[in-house]
Amino acid sequence: MVWTSRVCLRKYGRFVDNVRLFVKGGHGGMGLPRLGGHGGSGGDVWVIAKKDTTLKMVKDQRAKKRFIAGVGSNSSVRDLRGNKGQDVVVGVPIGITVTADDGRVLCDLNTEGEKFLVAKGGHGGSAYSDFLPGKGQSKQIRLDLKLIADIGLV
Repeated sequence: MVWTSRVCLRKYGRFVDNVRLFVKGGHGGMGLPRLGGHGGSGGDVWVIAKKDTTLKMVKDQRAKKRFIAGVGSNSSVRDLRGNKGQDVVVGVPIGITVTADDGRVLCDLNTEGEKFLVAKGGHGGSAYSDFLPGKGQSKQIRLDLKLIADIGLV
């Protein structure tokens, strides 16, 4: 701790072992009732384990810690089938446990390249949904780093 006159300022370390994120899948695109066009599906949010990544890098990647996927494109006369929204990929270190806001464990990412779908995008508008798009999933997740010791002292 550092004392500055009467105010006590605490020095925090640079090690981060858990991060809370808001993730949201993209909304689907509008369909075109006149010609029977289908809107594009919304983008998805994926969590992928990468080798040279830290939770501090994930935290610094987006200032507000919000990962929102792209919106699916609307159906038009020139393009009856709308394009899918852009996916968002969150790179996390190996040994991460992804938990939901209510405490449920969603997945463990223990090997490099392992991926998990965190938030699915909404479906595009079609004849089955009166050409109205669906909303993407949104949720708060927490990334917890499991610390695995290589050496134990007795």
